[in-house]
Amino acid sequence: MTESQIEKKISTNEILLLQQKIDALELELEQTKLQLAHCLGLSVEKKKKHSSEQNELFNHYKICEANWSDIPEYTHNSESSAQKISAFKMLNTPVTFEMFDCYCAATGQQPPGDNGWGRDNRPVINVNYQDALTYARWLSEQTGWSCHIPTEVQWEYACRAGTYTDYWYGSIPDPRMMVMGTGKTMPTPGTRLANPWDLYDMHGNVWEWTATTKGDEYILCGGSWYNKANWLTCTARNISYPDFSHNNWGFRLIRQKV
Repeated sequence: MTESQIEKKISTNEILLLQQKIDALELELEQTKLQLAHCLGLSVEKKKKHSSEQNELFNHYKICEANWSDIPEYTHNSESSAQKISAFKMLNTPVTFEMFDCYCAATGQQPPGDNGWGRDNRPVINVNYQDALTYARWLSEQTGWSCHIPTEVQWEYACRAGTYTDYWYGSIPDPRMMVMGTGKTMPTPGTRLANPWDLYDMHGNVWEWTATTKGDEYILCGGSWYNKANWLTCTARNISYPDFSHNNWGFRLIRQKV
């Protein structure tokens, strides 16, 4: 065998090896494409299923995942102790009439009055602490969410959203940021901005029940449409007995963050 023939044979073998490698790579690429298409198909199907579930939740209860904001955990260390607030989710608006009316329709409860101001996405009013607690338990049973009324500490922490001023946006009251002195409740969310944690109407619109007691009474936070700015700060408080209600009292819920 001549030298040129040897070189030609070596060249042919190299080409065959390269072709085999190319074939193997092309097969691997096709398998990867199939796997990717399968994963994408599952992802799309999962998103469709999730979207369908959320639509069903909203159709039944006028509330779904989009109505909840994530509140991060917080640990405050001092010389004497460490205070920790675990992460949770909070409704980004007060419970609205359309949410609460679903509960009333399902349980045969008498819907609370709206004072002629309108229902739909206005915060529910004329509800006492027991009403709020019963709604939270009912919604938990229907959705598996384990809903609760926030404590005073959780409420203020969420309202501040990492700030330390009188209002989440600063120390000078801004009527554009809250509902005060309007003579009635306003739709929520409305023209007001949300705080940094995407929570609306933490200042004004309705006082919000908390699960914290002071003697035999429960603490309410946030101020209302009836109050002036000095009653709408992060630290403003009201108290009432659990079976009392008023047309400037409402509530919002929290749930454990999973």
